[in-house]
Amino acid sequence: MKLSYLSHRIGAALLGLTLGCAPAFPHGDHERDQPHWQEATGWPDRIITTLPGDPARSFAVSWRTNIDVTVALAEIAPASEVARFDLGASTVKGETTPLSLEALRTADGLEVPEIHNTGLPTVNYHSVTFKGLDPDTLYAYRVRGETGKWSAWRQYRTAPLDGPISFLFFGDAQTGIRSHVTRVFDTARQVSPYARFAIHGGDLVNTPFYDREWAEWFEALGPTHYVMPAILVAGNHDYVNLTKVDGEDEKLFIADKTVSPIWRPQFTLPVESDLPADLHETVYDVRYSEDVHVFVLDSSGIAFDAQLAWLERQVMASKARWKVLTMHHPLYSFVGGNEHPAHLERRNQIAEALEKLDIDVVITGHRHSYQRGQIGDDVARYAVGDAQSVDTVFIITASSTKRGESKVDGWQRFSDEEDGDYVLTRSGDNVPLFAAFDLDGDTLTYRAIDALGEVYDGFTLTKSESGTTLINSDEASEPEKTYDNTAPYIAWDDLR
Repeated sequence: MKLSYLSHRIGAALLGLTLGCAPAFPHGDHERDQPHWQEATGWPDRIITTLPGDPARSFAVSWRTNIDVTVALAEIAPASEVARFDLGASTVKGETTPLSLEALRTADGLEVPEIHNTGLPTVNYHSVTFKGLDPDTLYAYRVRGETGKWSAWRQYRTAPLDGPISFLFFGDAQTGIRSHVTRVFDTARQVSPYARFAIHGGDLVNTPFYDREWAEWFEALGPTHYVMPAILVAGNHDYVNLTKVDGEDEKLFIADKTVSPIWRPQFTLPVESDLPADLHETVYDVRYSEDVHVFVLDSSGIAFDAQLAWLERQVMASKARWKVLTMHHPLYSFVGGNEHPAHLERRNQIAEALEKLDIDVVITGHRHSYQRGQIGDDVARYAVGDAQSVDTVFIITASSTKRGESKVDGWQRFSDEEDGDYVLTRSGDNVPLFAAFDLDGDTLTYRAIDALGEVYDGFTLTKSESGTTLINSDEASEPEKTYDNTAPYIAWDDLR
C-alpha cells in the first residue's frame, strides 16, 4: 500500500467503548465511560512515525481521524530557526483506509470473534511516506484531519549514514498501559533525549482487537513517536485466535491465528514481498545506518522455516558493524513444563541459526521479567571489569505491571544442553525496565534503566579483529531485585 512518492496506508480502526449516561451508542453499555483521548474526531490523533524505507532518506507517518476525513494530507519542510519556516512546505497526499471497529475482519474477510468495541463508529487511518529527503537532516512535518484541522508542526531528523547512534527497546506494555507504563516512556525520553529510534518488543496491548487498549498505548506514549520512529514487533497478545481447537491454547503457534486487523492500518512498516502475506509488516529489517541493522522476526507467526531462511539471507548479506535481532518470544528463559513443544522446536531452530549468523544482540520480551545472558567461551556470571569473549548477548525485559518470574535454572539447563556456553548474568522480577543502547564505532554500551532513571544493569561490547569482548558494568554486580506485587493482580484492566 505504498505510493510512488509517499505512502499512505490506513486502516481506520479503533475508538472503543460506549458513553455513559445518555446512550450515544446504540448497542448497550459494554463500556460506560469512553475517555476523550479515545474518541476519534476531525482532528488527527494516534500519530506515529515508522521506517518502511531507507531511514536516511524517508520516513512514514500514520494517524487516525473520524470517518468524515477521507483525504490524507501532510506537509513537510526543512526545519530552520526562521519563524515561518513552513512557507516553503511541500504538500503530499497519502492513502486512507476505513476500519469498522464493531466488525473487525482479517485480510481474508474472516470476522474476529469476541470484539469489545460494541457501539463504536468506523474510523479512518491515514499514512504518508515522505521520500527524497537528505540524510541526518532535521525536517518539520504536520498532518491534517478535516479542512483547517492540522496537527502541530513536529520535528523529525532522518538517519545519518554513519556515526554514533542511540536507540531504545521497550518490552511488553500490555497491562496498566496508561496508568503505569506511561512513566516508563516518560523516563526514557528524559534519559535518552537523543535516541534515534525505539523498538517495541511485542504485546503492545493485552487484547489486540480492543480499541480502548490501543487508545491507552498511544496516550501512554505521548509525543514519543511524533519525533522518533518506532520499530514494532508483533507479540502473542497482538495476535487474534480465529478458532478454538481442542488441546490448543494461546501458547501454540497455530496457523489459525492472525495479527490483529488493527495492526496494519495503524502502522506503516516494511513489506517483505518474498514472504507470505500473513507475515507482511511483522517480519522485516531496518538498516538504520551503515553501523546498525535491525532484524524483526514474528515468533507468533506462521512459516517459521521461511522466516529463518529470510533471516539467514539478510544477515549474511549485511555489512553493518552491529546486528540486532528482535522478536517477542525469548530463546532461553523457559523451564520445565512451562515450555510448549512448539516453542521448544522454534527455540532449537533459532539456536541452530545463531550458530551460523553473526548476531550481536537478541532482544525479546514475553516473560514479564528481566533477564540478561550471553553465549561465548568461558563466560562467567558477574565478572565485573574483566573482558569476556562473547558471541551473542540475550536480553529480556518488560515495561508492564504484569508480573513474570525469572527462571534462572532454565539458563543452567540450556547451558548444560549446549556444553556450558550459556550463562545468565543478571535478572530481576517486578521491576519495569527499558533498554538503552549507545553505539559508537566498535563500541556498544548497554544500560537497563528503571522508571526512576536508575541503571539496573549494564555492559560494554567491543569489537576487534580477534572477536567481541564484553565488560560488565558495576551495576551488574549489585543485589538483584525480585519484588512481589504490591497488590494482587486481578485482571488486565484493573489499573485504570
